[in-house]
Amino acid sequence: MRRQEGRGYLLHTGDDVPYAGWGGVRALDASFSVATAPWEALGVLADLAGRLPRGFSLLWDGPVDWIRDLPPEVRLGWWKVLTHTRGLTVHVRDEAFADLLREPARVAFHAPRMPLGELGLAWRQGWIGWVPQESGSWSLPGKGAAAETESPGWLWGELILPLGAVEHQDPADLARVLEDAQARSEKAISLRMEAGAWPMALPFQRRRTGWRVSFLGGREWQLSGADWDRAARAVRDLASHLEKALRCPIHPGVSADPRAAADLGRQAMNEGLPWRAALPLPPAPPSFTPALAADPRDPVSLESRCAFPRPLADLLLPAEAHLRVPAVPSKAPSRPSWPPSTPAIRWFPRHPPLRPLLPERPSPAKDYPLADTTRVLQPSLFDDM
Repeated sequence: MRRQEGRGYLLHTGDDVPYAGWGGVRALDASFSVATAPWEALGVLADLAGRLPRGFSLLWDGPVDWIRDLPPEVRLGWWKVLTHTRGLTVHVRDEAFADLLREPARVAFHAPRMPLGELGLAWRQGWIGWVPQESGSWSLPGKGAAAETESPGWLWGELILPLGAVEHQDPADLARVLEDAQARSEKAISLRMEAGAWPMALPFQRRRTGWRVSFLGGREWQLSGADWDRAARAVRDLASHLEKALRCPIHPGVSADPRAAADLGRQAMNEGLPWRAALPLPPAPPSFTPALAADPRDPVSLESRCAFPRPLADLLLPAEAHLRVPAVPSKAPSRPSWPPSTPAIRWFPRHPPLRPLLPERPSPAKDYPLADTTRVLQPSLFDDM
């Protein structure tokens, strides 16, 4: 992955491949049938997901019977490898996939309401994630938005900015930076395709390739006294200018990358940039908070971790909120009326450390100061103060 740092932003792109991608299983089945050649199709996905820095998302727009009709000895092994391949995420909408779940997997369930029944139990156990959205399109956390019936889509790269730095950026300068990076990536990808080192089952098309513009530091933005409507206007203006200048899709979203948050916070503090006002003072590390809600490594309420500002809900694709709890939430209390701006949610009841493990910001191993771990929306930790 190629990494470029500028004043108030980070730019991530691929070397000679797209930064990330997504595609439907029907498009893959046209070249490698899942029924007759399942391992060949899986090999194409694994090879592609391993090359893309941000990975590949497989949109299961076909029937679940394609997997059920496989021989039992093939079905179990094929599903396990499919859902455990590094960089590959499977997105589903059919509740019938619950019969295939036996352990934690790289699976995201898309539905307007939280999963119930066997699929809901798998979700509460942390085996799958839940993306709340209506049917008609695919909202891919960390990547972009894909239409219902669309050829494979790709990303040139990702531009990451603190929310407080957006108003201080010149959109024309950022457009020139992205344009230069796009020209370099496009030339490298064309050389790879000429050499025959690209899977033709998932063709690369320039007109279906866009940029992801991600924002973080929502907690610092709120601590500085600014309102979310002002942030929404700045984000909308930047996205519209980049889309007009680059003439390609722009996918505004939220970045939950702790390394990018730490690097941008360190840059703002060292160079004395205007958006450093709400950063922690020494000896605490000067780091922005990943995404727009509270840091999942902090012992705060679950409501703070999955918060998503309503003015930005129509503009940004949400990140995946990691809700770490000591035990599996019970069935009844896990069914509140979630707000429309709820981000994608994944439970972590087994106390796994959220990577990367940074020495300056260790994750709590077993200290959970939450009183009631069976409720999803919990009171603030400081109500009694």
